[in-house]
Amino acid sequence: MGSLRRRVFTAIAIVLVFSINCVAYAESNHLEKAKGVILMIGDGMGINQVKSAGAYAQRILGKDLAINTIATSGLTTTHAANSKVTDSAAAATALYSGHKTNTGQLNILPDGRQAFNVAVAAKRAGLSVGVVSTTRLTDATPAAIYSSSARRDCEAYIAGQLPEFSPDVVLGGGGAYFIPSSQKGSKRTDQKDIIELMKAKGYGFVENGSDLKALNPETVDKLFGLLSKSNMAYILDRQGSKSLSDQPSLADMTKIALSIVGKNPKGFFIMIEGGRIDHACHTHDLKTMIVETIDFDAAVGVALNYQKAHPDVLVIVTADHETGGLTPQIEGTEFSIDPVPLQTIRRSLAYIEHKIKTNPEQQDAILKSAGLKLTEEEAELLRNSQTKAAKDKPSGNGDRAKRKFAKSATLDALSIITSKRAKVEWTTFGHTEQPVMTKAVGPGEKLFSGSYDNTDIAKKIAELLNLSLPSPALETDQTSVEPKATGAAPCP
Repeated sequence: MGSLRRRVFTAIAIVLVFSINCVAYAESNHLEKAKGVILMIGDGMGINQVKSAGAYAQRILGKDLAINTIATSGLTTTHAANSKVTDSAAAATALYSGHKTNTGQLNILPDGRQAFNVAVAAKRAGLSVGVVSTTRLTDATPAAIYSSSARRDCEAYIAGQLPEFSPDVVLGGGGAYFIPSSQKGSKRTDQKDIIELMKAKGYGFVENGSDLKALNPETVDKLFGLLSKSNMAYILDRQGSKSLSDQPSLADMTKIALSIVGKNPKGFFIMIEGGRIDHACHTHDLKTMIVETIDFDAAVGVALNYQKAHPDVLVIVTADHETGGLTPQIEGTEFSIDPVPLQTIRRSLAYIEHKIKTNPEQQDAILKSAGLKLTEEEAELLRNSQTKAAKDKPSGNGDRAKRKFAKSATLDALSIITSKRAKVEWTTFGHTEQPVMTKAVGPGEKLFSGSYDNTDIAKKIAELLNLSLPSPALETDQTSVEPKATGAAPCP
């Protein structure tokens, strides 16, 4: 009898396992597909950056972040092939292609092969592709969509690959790399005029927010916008500046970009980056970071509204890595950042530092104008920091990231003062290996819950768009949509 029972239970178990596997197989083979994917990247935007921006938005602005309305959430690891701490080049390569590479490399793998990404696969399938960023279009995160380079700092070389790939929409900064060397402000060493090359390929061209606002997306199928010579200005610094106030918000850029790529009946893939969150974190500028994150979040809001009107579109919000090791003080179980002391600050610390460096005798007036009135203790800290820096000889020692990003004692002191006021600390001037938050809404959103690596995001996107990611190769067909890999790409 016992033997019979065992055989019955065994048979039942086999049937159950078979049934579960059949259901899983059926689900995987009937996965809801997406017609379009909006990949939104907050560069350097760790979990505490989002929490800080959320605290400021709620307490000072009386609203919640759009990011926080997305229910499906996961944690994503970000390491590079050669380092536990990634940079944006290796992270972007992983996010778009599904392959790990070394820091500093764009779509070139450690063995010299070229990695082909979701954007390449989308172009091959006839989908539209878009690239939108608040940084230079030749910076790592946007550049990894359309270029390949063994060195991310070869920005003029990278810019030259844009006409070869030809995304349908390209909006961002970095105009200096797209104009011939004979023009003022150019960072090229040749006479290549990439703006004219793009116009010849049928692109409409915009240079500012007024141009963008006047645009009728129904009459434009290809759009190229260079909205600043370098990175687009911090949102805080655009206020009250004639030369900067006509730069559009990321939300405005997102609206136009989606209205253009969304016209393609075959679908689209677009990457939208809030790139200057990272820059503010590198200099420990808390208020600027918060405002840049809120600007990015407004673009997320635009994407979410678009998704509601187009349920076959998937929105993914993530980050390439965390920057700065932002750490709020914890009081009991509460996230204790105090946003109130940040409310009056009207300029970025980099802007304030530049003004003081140019007119040191006007330091007090500059600080007051920027909404940063110091206490006696804070003023003494600033003076002592400046005095010590004036006496000390420059040295090659110390934190490399600090020497790169925190270039003055004034900036260092102001970041300490403002961070202390808000009850936060920073652990580094560089990036960290902290996992980042990934959120998703739309077809296949459940694939983005749980824990996974950044390389998995590219694979999930390809699956949902019904695309095949091309295998890495040493050379490519010169007639294809992607530029040829050249291994150690030369800087022009």
